[in-house]
Amino acid sequence: MGPIYLRPELVYTKTTSEYELNTGGTEDYKIARLDMPVLVGLKLIGPLSIFAGPAFQYTLENDFKGIEYDRIDNDFTVGFNFGAGLELGRLGLDVRYERGFNENEATFIDNNISANTSYRLDSRPEQVILSLSYRLSGGKK
Repeated sequence: MGPIYLRPELVYTKTTSEYELNTGGTEDYKIARLDMPVLVGLKLIGPLSIFAGPAFQYTLENDFKGIEYDRIDNDFTVGFNFGAGLELGRLGLDVRYERGFNENEATFIDNNISANTSYRLDSRPEQVILSLSYRLSGGKK
């Protein structure tokens, strides 16, 4: 398709974030998910390209250490990616911005306090992603 290309991806991501609780301590919030961005790109000059497209996400694990998990609004969400990439032979380096189309909140209940306390965290936060890739096929571009 000339300078325009389609780049579907399948990405497994596991992140851990630390949150400070009202009780003064901190706890880890762990999320594991499968992302499937479907990116449309435009090759600019030489190895430089830009891309954008939807990102479909399925939450596999949603764990707030020390706090009972109550529910997550949606296990499956849709977001958006856009960014720029540099391709040097089979190696690729790109930076992208990702954001869900809507907040996907997870609700947790802390039973350690006399009155149950409920926490709501966005399990699909906006983020900047830096990635390194290796193209397996050596075919013509």
